[in-house]
Amino acid sequence: MRNVKTIVLGIGLFSCSLFSFASVSTAVNQQRLTHQSLNVDSINQQNSAQQATEWGLTTEEWNRYTALMAGERGMWSPNLDPLTALGIEAKTEDEKIKYARMLVERFRARVLKEIEFDKIYRQEYEKMYPEETAFTVEPHISQSVGRVIYFTRLKDCNSCKADLGKILNHVNNQTPIDIFVVGDNVTDDAIRKWAKENHIDAGKVQRKLITLNHDNGYWFKYSFGKMPAAYQVQGDGQWQALTY
Repeated sequence: MRNVKTIVLGIGLFSCSLFSFASVSTAVNQQRLTHQSLNVDSINQQNSAQQATEWGLTTEEWNRYTALMAGERGMWSPNLDPLTALGIEAKTEDEKIKYARMLVERFRARVLKEIEFDKIYRQEYEKMYPEETAFTVEPHISQSVGRVIYFTRLKDCNSCKADLGKILNHVNNQTPIDIFVVGDNVTDDAIRKWAKENHIDAGKVQRKLITLNHDNGYWFKYSFGKMPAAYQVQGDGQWQALTY
């Protein structure tokens, strides 16, 4: 009987040990999960703060932006930048003005960087491939009275393709039109391919009735973000917006 009691007691102690070990293990796992969760939250907060700073926003504004993009605004306008999203969904006129001005400054800084890089790109292109003729802006294009100035994109513009046909039909055979292609890192080959796909008259290109040009900042200077857009040079050298 003494041996039986000893065995029962031993089993009881072993069971208690297992229970204690399981409790300790569970507590350790819970602590580890809590610690991991805190680390993830901390990293997310740091990332949010960094992204907010990059856009000139407070953490609260960034959180509002992420909340907006998680809802209907994100469904309607995926990948919308923070300033535009906050401006569209602004609750007051002052907020709209604030975000609009911030967007203007950011867009201007971006365009200036692109223009500067484009100048260097062209210089290097001409050095590397001097035998190839690149599309360049003719000296008289922005000065000759009567010329039509047209801004378009090769991509990311749903209305550009249909609008090109309208502007080409609007100008007659005697009205020269200078087409400026706007976009990041647009190559000469891409413009040539685009011109062929859109049935640009090669004869008119040869006679300078149609010229194909890289934008070089004209669009930002004169069009203020409207795309596509067309203007005609007046006698006083001013560009008048065309309705067609």
